[in-house]
Amino acid sequence: MKISLHNRQKRRRPNVLKLATLARFFLEQAERLKLECPWAEVSVVLTDDAGIMPVNMTFLDHARATDVITFTLAPIPGGGGGVSGEIHLNVERAMEEGARRGGAGDELALYLAHGCDHLTGANDSTVLERRRMRRRELLWIRRARRKGLMQGLWAMK
Repeated sequence: MKISLHNRQKRRRPNVLKLATLARFFLEQAERLKLECPWAEVSVVLTDDAGIMPVNMTFLDHARATDVITFTLAPIPGGGGGVSGEIHLNVERAMEEGARRGGAGDELALYLAHGCDHLTGANDSTVLERRRMRRRELLWIRRARRKGLMQGLWAMK
């Protein structure tokens, strides 16, 4: 599985290697839910409110900033198979929400886990579905923390 990270925001410098490792871990966790759908490539796009708003409007018809948006892309014909995906993470939201909760790194990790969960087809349109997703994502984060994958998500200044 190929993971590419694209930083399109200037709020905070990510540790690209650490975030890619965490993304791979979450995708491996998510893949257990949907074995028939192995990942070929996943792009993680780090953005801010101004960057995510047009994506939200264009694809979901929501005229506001959000924390994470995901897209699952069908395999390219003749491309060797495997599913591709895109996860857009709002670093600005992670910093603001993280200041009120467990920190910007933990919040960004939650968005990343949530995006990986959505890539499996998980839906959060009902209260029950949201609760199931959140329990699963928090489990993945606990597992990642035990493996030491949650530290150093931001580059040193």
